Amino acid sequence: MDDAFAKLEADYCPPLDPALLSAIVSDYDLSDANSVQNARETLDQLKESAVVEEAAGFDPSGTGAHEDGKNSEQRAESCPETGTSQTRETDLTSVSNGMSSLDLDDMVGEESGSVGNPEELEQLDEDTKVKLLQDLFGDKVTNFSIRHTLRKCNGRWQASMEELLNHVYFEEAEDSDGSGKIATKGIDAFAGDGTVRRGRKGKPKGKNMKGLDDRKATSLPTSPASHSPAPVGNRWKTASEDIEFVASRTRIATPTVSSVYYEKGASVPKTIGTLLKATMEESKAIVTDDEAVLNSARELGYEFPGIAPDYLAAIIRLTHPSTTAAHELAVALTTKPKDVNGGGIQLLPHYAPPSLDEEVAWEPVAKTTRSAAAVRSPALDDPAASSRASAYASARATAYAQASAAHRKARSNRLMGGVAAYYGQVGREYAALSSEATAAAADDLASSQSSSAQLDLHGVDVLNAVRIAQNKVEEWWDGLGESRVNGRLGAEDRQMGYRIIVGLGRHSEGGKGKLGPAVSKVLREGGWKVENAGAAIVVKGKARR
Repeated sequence: MDDAFAKLEADYCPPLDPALLSAIVSDYDLSDANSVQNARETLDQLKESAVVEEAAGFDPSGTGAHEDGKNSEQRAESCPETGTSQTRETDLTSVSNGMSSLDLDDMVGEESGSVGNPEELEQLDEDTKVKLLQDLFGDKVTNFSIRHTLRKCNGRWQASMEELLNHVYFEEAEDSDGSGKIATKGIDAFAGDGTVRRGRKGKPKGKNMKGLDDRKATSLPTSPASHSPAPVGNRWKTASEDIEFVASRTRIATPTVSSVYYEKGASVPKTIGTLLKATMEESKAIVTDDEAVLNSARELGYEFPGIAPDYLAAIIRLTHPSTTAAHELAVALTTKPKDVNGGGIQLLPHYAPPSLDEEVAWEPVAKTTRSAAAVRSPALDDPAASSRASAYASARATAYAQASAAHRKARSNRLMGGVAAYYGQVGREYAALSSEATAAAADDLASSQSSSAQLDLHGVDVLNAVRIAQNKVEEWWDGLGESRVNGRLGAEDRQMGYRIIVGLGRHSEGGKGKLGPAVSKVLREGGWKVENAGAAIVVKGKARR
C-alpha cells in the first residue's frame, strides 16, 4: 500500500500538492487495483487542470502583479473601454502605490546588507523581522500589532507585511473624506439608504427619517412627524391590532390579553406591564436559567435602563427564543401612549333614541335553560387558569426537548445521562401541573355554561369532559333526595332527567363525535340509564340490576 502511494506521489507531484494528493487518495483502497485505477482517473483530471493553469500563468494571490508590466498594453488594446479605468487596481496594488514613500529595498539594504530576496527575509529571526517591519511602517502600526500579526502568520515576513499593509490602508481610508473611502461590499452594501441613523446632533428630528420602531411596532402610537393633525383612525381596528401585537409576542391567549387591554383603558404599556406582573412566576418556568437568557436580559437592559431587572428577565423568558419579540415588547412597554383626551376637538356621536310610540310586532322566542353566565368567556372569568395551563405546557415541551438533546449527547458523554434524567423529571412535573391547570380551566368553562339541570361540555376535552360528567351526574342524583325513590312524587324529576350537551361532532376529525360516545360509555359502565337525544345525552337515573 505504501509502494502504491509512493508511486502515485512520484507520478502526480508536482504539479499537484502532496497534501491534496493524500486527501484524495485517502478515499480509495490502494490495495485494490480497480480502486487505484479510479484514483488515477481523478488525479489525471486534476493534473491536467494544474498543467493548464501553470501554462496560462495563473496567479493564486489574485493580484496579477507579475503580469502588469507585460500585459498592460495588451489589455488596453484588446479592451478599449477600460482605458478610462486603468487606475482601478486591486486593493493591494493601490496600497503599494499609495505608500511609495516607504522605500522597502533601501531599508532592507541598509539594515541587513545582502538580504534582499524573499527567501532570505523569511530566514531571519523574529526580532529582525519585527525591526524591519517597524522601520517600514513607522508610527502607523504599533510594536504589539507587528508581533501579533507575525505570530498569527506563523513567522512569515511576506504574509505579515501584506496583512499590515491592509490594516494601514483601511485605517487611512476610514479617516479620509468621502471620496477616498472604500466602497461597501458584501451584505453591507444592501443597507445603504435603509440604515437607521443614530446619534447625529444638530439635525431636525422626524424629517425624512424612518426609525426602527416605525418598522417593528407599526401598531403602537408614535409622536407625529409634523404639526398637521393626524387623521382619526378606527378605534376598533387599532384595539384589534394592539391585542394581536401583544398576544402574538407573549404567546398568551387572545381573550386574556383582550380582557386586560380593555381593563387598562386600551393602553398597550399598561397591558404589557400587567401581564408581565401576573405571569412573572409562570414565565420563569418556561426556560431554565442559562447563560444565553442572562446575556439577552443584560443586553436588553443596556438599551432600556428604565425597565426593572425582574421585568427584563420575564420578557426574555416569555418570548424565548425570539429576541426580536423581546425588543418589541420592551419598546412598547416604554412608549408613552397617545393621549386621546388631550388636544383637539373630541367628536362624541349622538344617535336618535328609538321611538316607543310605534307598535312593534314581537315574536315569541323559545325559552332556553342556558343561563346568562354561559355566554361569558371563561378566559374573562379566570384568566389565570388558561394562562397557567399554557405556561406549564410550554415549560413541559421545553424540558422534554432539553432531555432529548441531553440524551443524544449522552452517547459521547456519559455525564449527559444525568442531565437527561433531570430534565425528564422536570418535564413530568410540569406535565402534572399542566394537567391540573387544564382541569381547572375545564371546570370553570363547564360551570360558566351549565345549570342545575343541564351540563354543557362544549369546548372541553374528552378526558376532562368524562370526569366532569361523572361528578355532575352524581351531584344531580344526590340533589333529588327523596324523589329518587318516592314513586309518583319523584316521577316527574326522574322523567326530566339530567341533560348533558355533547354536540354532534361535525367539527371533529372525520365528522364523527368523540365526546358523546366517551361520556355515554363511562356513564353506562357506572350503572346509569342513558338515552341519546341527538346532540345531548339524558341521564334518567340509576339502572336496575
